[in-house]
Amino acid sequence: MKKQQSTFGTLLFACVFFVAGFLAYQHLTKPIAEEAEASKSWPQVQGVISFSELNKTRDSDGNDMYSASVQYSYSVDGKEYSGSNIRTVDGQTSVKGSVKKTLKKYETGTSVSVYYDPEFPNTAVLEPGTGFLFGMLLKLPLLFCIVSVLMVLKLFKRMLFGR
Repeated sequence: MKKQQSTFGTLLFACVFFVAGFLAYQHLTKPIAEEAEASKSWPQVQGVISFSELNKTRDSDGNDMYSASVQYSYSVDGKEYSGSNIRTVDGQTSVKGSVKKTLKKYETGTSVSVYYDPEFPNTAVLEPGTGFLFGMLLKLPLLFCIVSVLMVLKLFKRMLFGR
């Protein structure tokens, strides 16, 4: 009796894990990844950094978190726009040095390449695509799917071979 409950529980847990991972990927991270990938083919214009600053906040654990705050202006078909996104999704980090390095590239007055969405020119980034680590984070929900499949395979192995 205990083995049946364990089998049922494992199958149920694996199904929930798989569905949660799949839905999170499909509805949360996949659209972000697709937009970031699409930004690689966006048209490019020249712009100018009008504001550049290091932001410091504290997270819920009291750790210092840093982010780059930039503003830039650019023109598309004679119409002026301003933007603030460095990447499709900008975040915070506890590594102050990496943010300072980013800000060094985007000092006030610097001329920059601006990549803008041709359908919505007011949407723009300075760095199209995703970095390796961020790209991996966007695929993280798929790990739930892989783990659930491995759980089911191990369950079937145990049922077939008694291990």
